[in-house]
Amino acid sequence: MMKRLQILDMLRDDRGNIAMMFGVILFITLGAAGLAIDLTRSSMVRTEIHEAADAGVLAAARYKSGRPDANDETLTAIARKVFDASIKNSDALSIDAFEIISDDSADSLALELDGSMNALLMGVLGQGELDIGARSEVKYGKPPLLEVALALDVTGSMNQQGKISALKNAARDLIETLFDAEDADIKIGIVPFAQYANVGSGYNAASWLNNPGPGFAGCIGSRIYPFNTTDADFDSVKVPGLTGAACPDPITPLSSDEDALITQIDKLDANGWTYIPAGLTPAWQLLTPHEPFTQGVSFTELAAKEGTKAIVLMTDGENTRAPDYPTHDDTSEVLANDLTKEICANIKLNKIVIYTIAYDVSDPDIKDILEKCATSPSHYFDAANSNELSGAFASIANSLRSISLSK
Repeated sequence: MMKRLQILDMLRDDRGNIAMMFGVILFITLGAAGLAIDLTRSSMVRTEIHEAADAGVLAAARYKSGRPDANDETLTAIARKVFDASIKNSDALSIDAFEIISDDSADSLALELDGSMNALLMGVLGQGELDIGARSEVKYGKPPLLEVALALDVTGSMNQQGKISALKNAARDLIETLFDAEDADIKIGIVPFAQYANVGSGYNAASWLNNPGPGFAGCIGSRIYPFNTTDADFDSVKVPGLTGAACPDPITPLSSDEDALITQIDKLDANGWTYIPAGLTPAWQLLTPHEPFTQGVSFTELAAKEGTKAIVLMTDGENTRAPDYPTHDDTSEVLANDLTKEICANIKLNKIVIYTIAYDVSDPDIKDILEKCATSPSHYFDAANSNELSGAFASIANSLRSISLSK
């Protein structure tokens, strides 16, 4: 009888059951919370992966447009480099398959990838990884609305080893290639630069220019900082005109006149020191629709027509001059480099594409600045000689074809 009562007492004792039920509920609660956290995190990472995949396939497409014989293995390496540089959470990812697939018959290029990401809390439920995958595709087509500013270094060093002739040939080929496209809506501007740039004598009475008076032939200096790194406030802070400064040939505003543009390229003459913002800033100004130059379409119209505004910056050396306002007689390379980087960053905020070319450049600092100035690593070219310079310009010309994401 005593044993039966003990058994009944044990059955009626629910203290252990409560602990067990609490453990089960806690397990389920933690699992649900982990699921929610990991799914949210997964969604963010998947978005990042798709954006990186888009950037990678576009880089591969631009590369192939300038090098039609490039195989899928080479294109995959190009895409992977850009993809990896675009991923912030790379430690959490494991990419198992990553491949570029060309379809020449459809004039398209696709990137397919598969992999997994580490789960933070779903391991409680035995799910340590989440599958990921992406497919991005681009198609080639006729050029859309296109506005291009060529910022070309014409400093004295360009007289060496036939470099100025090579530049003329390469720039001429780019112009001809772009205008060869059927039904192309294209405008190109040219900014020869050295220590300064030259707006010509046609703007002597412009409201945005501080005309220094007799002897002014178009040579311009720098507005005070930070206005020399922006494209605004020209009513309050005017562009300073200079007299007595050595200036290159005048800037050619955006134009659809192919013959006139080639004529200006053929006139290029090399002389003077290097200050890269002297070319970069006017090139930026050529592409915006407001003064100092007004030939560019608005960004609203550009978006409606799915067009592109682009700068092609070519230099053969490091900054040897810097601004002392308004002139550029300072020799602080650090100051000039910092301004170059700041201007590049501000231009890209305007959604303007930047291509950069280091031509016969040995200085690692300016190479690094030019590569980071470019829209992506695939927009930067390190040309060691005239053949590679020609190849860089050809690649840029072909990449400015209409390349749009189709999937």
